Amino acid sequence: MKFSFEAKCVIQLEHEKGMQTSKHLQTKFNLDCSTNLDRSKYLDSENLPTKVGCKTLTNVFVQGLIGNIHHGQEKGFWNDAEHIRYIISELERGFVAIANTDKSTF
Repeated sequence: MKFSFEAKCVIQLEHEKGMQTSKHLQTKFNLDCSTNLDRSKYLDSENLPTKVGCKTLTNVFVQGLIGNIHHGQEKGFWNDAEHIRYIISELERGFVAIANTDKSTF
């Protein structure tokens, strides 16, 4: 049996003239699965990830990162080791920030 998962992530930013970087306002994410899977194992009644769905969402994003790292390396855009170090740095920076979680819609 073949099946698939789709994860969507949308970040909202704000940029003010004269600023060197943009300010991260919010991150929205969602998970969906093939119709041949039992959605209730991955999503609860509010369409939010269950425990299994949370792990699945992470795996989809990790595989997306891996694919993007390989693509960047193959095209000569970004050395894969530098790219991985950047991802680790951003993860560390993100955990220092205050997190507000809430249900969002796309």
